[in-house]
Amino acid sequence: MEQILHCFNLAPATALVGAFFILQKMSEFFKRDELKYKGRARQINSFLGLIRRRNITPTDIDGIIDYNGKAFVILEGKHSDAELPKGQRMALENLANAILDGNKRVVVIVFRHHIHDVNEDIIVSKQPVSELYYQKKWCKTTVQKNVLEVIEMFENHCDNNNFKI
Repeated sequence: MEQILHCFNLAPATALVGAFFILQKMSEFFKRDELKYKGRARQINSFLGLIRRRNITPTDIDGIIDYNGKAFVILEGKHSDAELPKGQRMALENLANAILDGNKRVVVIVFRHHIHDVNEDIIVSKQPVSELYYQKKWCKTTVQKNVLEVIEMFENHCDNNNFKI
């Protein structure tokens, strides 16, 4: 502790108050499960002019959880019954297959939301999962689970199969 205090050139009592204040402010600033730049997130990334060979175009992915390069959760959300476009489905499959072929673990989770107001946030953890891509196969969910529950199932599956993430 004294080495840390020395770095900040503070007396112990002042340092404790100062360190508490810094940690409190840092925790307010770095809320890891919230967007840092919400206004920027509302901007559309236009892929205009990026049509490539064989008429392919970029796609987006709504979220990725990276377990230190050992395992990945890929999240894709759709409104109500909107289809997962064929090209996006293929891109998600190819990405997941490449990860799997590299001896890593991966699951693609497609979730649905029914929030019509574009100004209302979608709390992804609570949204129902409609389908998964796992071990190179798509499967529709038969039991209603939300995104968080499916992620926890994936994490537990990795742990139970001696694949530490």
